[in-house]
Parts: sequence; C-alpha cells; structure tokens
Amino acid sequence: MVISLGARHAFLRMYGVPDRWTAQTLGDLAQVVGGGTPSRDETRFWIGGKIPWATPTDLTANRSKYIAKTTEYITESGLSSSAAALLPAGSVLYTSRATIGAKAVAAIPMTTNQGFASFLPRTVDGEYLYYLLDLLTPVIKRLGAGTTFDEVSKRDIRTVWCAVPSDPDQQAAITRILDAVDTSLECTRAAIDRAREVKRALVQRVFSEGTRGAASKKTALGRLPKSWDVVAVNSVVTSFQYGLSVPMEPKGELPILRMGNIQDGDVVLSDLKFVSLPPKDVAPYHLRRGDVLFNRTNSQEWVGKVGIYRHDDPAVFASYLIRVVPDAAMVDGYYLGHVLGSYQSQCRIKRYATPGVQQVNINATNLGKVLIPLPVGDGGLHEQREIAAMLEAADAVVRSREPVLAAQQALKKSLLHDLLTGRVRAQEASKVAES
Repeated sequence: MVISLGARHAFLRMYGVPDRWTAQTLGDLAQVVGGGTPSRDETRFWIGGKIPWATPTDLTANRSKYIAKTTEYITESGLSSSAAALLPAGSVLYTSRATIGAKAVAAIPMTTNQGFASFLPRTVDGEYLYYLLDLLTPVIKRLGAGTTFDEVSKRDIRTVWCAVPSDPDQQAAITRILDAVDTSLECTRAAIDRAREVKRALVQRVFSEGTRGAASKKTALGRLPKSWDVVAVNSVVTSFQYGLSVPMEPKGELPILRMGNIQDGDVVLSDLKFVSLPPKDVAPYHLRRGDVLFNRTNSQEWVGKVGIYRHDDPAVFASYLIRVVPDAAMVDGYYLGHVLGSYQSQCRIKRYATPGVQQVNINATNLGKVLIPLPVGDGGLHEQREIAAMLEAADAVVRSREPVLAAQQALKKSLLHDLLTGRVRAQEASKVAES
C-alpha cells in the first residue's frame, strides 16, 4: 500500500485504498522540518543552554518511543541564529542523513541538528505517524543519495504516498495495538539485558575469585586464588587449526561457518553459506559440540571474538576462523572458551592485533601468547568445569529469552504491514496481540 514517487492516480491504480481510508503524501500528513547547528565558535549559543538539541546519536541510543532529554542543549540565541527549529511536544523526530530512519516522539519541546527531517503532524495523529514511518522507511531509504553518506531530502520525503484511516479513532486503535507489542518487546529486551549483566558480573567474579573462597595472591593478571596459575594459551592447547579456504555457495551439502556466525560467545547457525566437497576434504574441519572458534580477522571491534559451538549439526568453518583445540588434561574446553571471551582476555587479545587492508588480524602465534587465569593442581580441572557450568547456565538464561524476542519482532513486523495498509482491521488484530 506504499509507493515512493509518482502521481496520486498511479498510486490508486496500483494499490487501491481501503474503505474509509484516504491516500495522502507525507507532506499532506505533516509539516516536514529540518534542523541546524549553531556556530560552535559562539559560546553564548551553548553555555547555559536549556533547549534540548538532538543529534542522530541521541535517537540511535534511545530505545524508547519517546525522547525527553539529549546530550547537548542550546540557548535561545543559538536557536534564533541557526536553521534549527523548536519542535513542539508530539513532533516525530526522524533522522534523514547517514543513519536514515531512527525516530522518536518528542516528549517535550526540542530541536535537532541538520541530520533530521522531523514531522509536525497536520492531518494525522503523531503517535500513529511514528509507526507509519516504520512501514515507510524502506521506501524513504531508496530515495537517499550521497557520496560520503546517504541522505534523503525533505522534498523527497514529502512526496512519499501512503494510505491512512480517515477516522482518528481507528488510528488510535492501531496505535494502541502496536504500543502493546512494543511494551512486550521492551520487557523482553530488558530481561535479556538483565541476564547479560548477571553473566558479566559472574564472569568478573569467577575469573578473579574462583569458586572455593580460597585466599588470593598477586599475579600478572591481578589477584587470583593461590591455587591458580597464569599461563599462556599455547601451553594448554594441542593445536590452532585454520579453517577451509574454498568457494562458498548459497546452497550445498554442508554449512560453512564464517566470522558473522560468532555472536556473544556463541556460534549461531544463521545466514549460512555452504560447501559441497568430497568427505575426505571436509572431514578434518568437521565441528564438534564444545569446539572453540576464534575470529582472526575483521574490524578492530570484531577481531578476536570467541564462540563455543553448542550444536550437534554437521558443519565446517572458514579460513578466517581458528579452532582452538584444548589439551584435555590441562584445560576444560568450555572454560577455555569462556575465559577467552571474557572482557579482560579480549583486551589482552586485541593488543596483538596487526593492521591489514581495511581490517586487522590476529594470528595463531599471537593468540598463543595471550595470558589467561587457570585453576591448576588437584581439583583444578574440576573447578574449571564448575566455573564453565555456572557460565553455561547464565548463557542459557539469555538464550532462552531470545526466541521470545524473535517471535515478538516477527509479530510486530506482520502487524505493522497488516494494520498500516488496512489488510487487517484493528479489531481483528487486537485478538492476535492479546494472545
């Protein structure tokens, strides 16, 4: 029910309009307003400012539907001396440069920089427009152009066509349903965040204090239990195995895992590529449950990431991953995966990153030099397994909530399309959302 450019009659001919809805452009629905930046050289535009001045970062960091505060504020003089406009509460802030499509409803009057094309509702409820922009953003993004970054003009945004319920009560009913779904999504995200925070705190504690309440000693890695040692990774592994360097296909006999499959300490089986090779060629690269994979090349942010393979599904791994094979007599594989993925170890790993063309690298030799804390001696392996079991349980709590989040996101996507195109009426969708 959406078309970007073209005459109204073309829109109507192609899509039609539901009963008691009207076809309008975004320019019909709302005044589209840009922003501006007061001169940074004039301190009187900034010092003591009380007018919230939003940048795209304020919106991308904001998970709520509403925004009531920003990281910077300008003065009345700054407002009047720039292209910035004071937007009333209820305006929909919308980023139109670099990051296109971040949005929020202004909970208080505020202004923005020039990276915005914000909306002052005319013939539509602002709360409804907030969700309508979810549906229209893919269309708006296709209008973007630029050499350094994508940008879409206010003029082009105004020409985007859509269909809107004529009855304000119908708009409000649709908004209530989508608000309810958003509330459920936020509750699930908050639960996942809390579970991750518990895991981070647990990692910090067990890798510095252990599980036995033992006295501590000073080491190169800080204070550790007296029964622990500081060891180099290469002293507790039998090999570092680089993966397969072969062409990959969208379909094939065997999934081949890549750097994007390592996420949050896990190895996920999504966005897969495949290989079809003789069994003798792939046999040495088959993954087994508990294998530790290390991402040896990527951007500074992603290089060094570690994931534990927690599946029984057959798969192999690509050449920019390294399988770290533990010496089972010295270190538990799950313990090794968790300790290498900890924040402290990740900091030490990244010190070995060497620059490459548009990315950085960490080879197996340098990974082997990384120091890790290790329970040793009588009961050392048992304590390692205790720690690994605790951290696996914490990870399981996070993973148990992720399917719920995925289902809620799929429901919202479906409802956005069905409700905002009139395919499903609000009364019918209420039953789905409540279930």
